[in-house]
Amino acid sequence: MIALEVRKNGKRVCIAGAEDLAVLSTNIAAVGKLGKKTVPARPDETTGEIHYSVGGLTSRPDPDKDVHVRWKSVAPLKVGDVIEVRILETEKVDRATSRTKAKRKRT
Repeated sequence: MIALEVRKNGKRVCIAGAEDLAVLSTNIAAVGKLGKKTVPARPDETTGEIHYSVGGLTSRPDPDKDVHVRWKSVAPLKVGDVIEVRILETEKVDRATSRTKAKRKRT
């Protein structure tokens, strides 16, 4: 299976993957006041925030049994942190730390 090995500052966070995934992602986001000329969305906003997460979505024969899986919930980062992502093909992955039922969009 395809998996993502994620490291933060050289330390392994997880090897994320599963045999029934259709989506597997790691995300890094910086939001808010990121530069001197940024106009804050709120008056009390003085700095930006940086965070990352690792998750996915299953694609099972019965769509009502699909779940969102998470190996790393949204976690903070700071300037200077290094996130490394290596794409693997492996049989051994870490168990997801959370699973929530996927809500299907009815058409």
